[in-house]
Amino acid sequence: MASILSGALRLWDVAGTVTISGSGLELTHADAAIQDLTPLQIVPRTPHGWLIVRGGETLGVHAGLPGLLRQLREELAPHLKAGRLIIGAQSLL
Repeated sequence: MASILSGALRLWDVAGTVTISGSGLELTHADAAIQDLTPLQIVPRTPHGWLIVRGGETLGVHAGLPGLLRQLREELAPHLKAGRLIIGAQSLL
């Protein structure tokens, strides 16, 4: 999961790091265009799914990876056009 989020940051051209913490993943970014630089916590939700938390405030709850990535892109790279991120796809050429 950490490598997926790190790859998404690179794809979105957002300077940041993903680290593994005791409660899940912590996403720290240093993009001056984003006003709130408080790290985002990505916490597994039982029995499945993910919570996005910033400074104690829950920003979103997602059952799957597409919704999680969509909200992270909206939070961290609002300047990007909405589009599709295909996970695990092989080139057809």
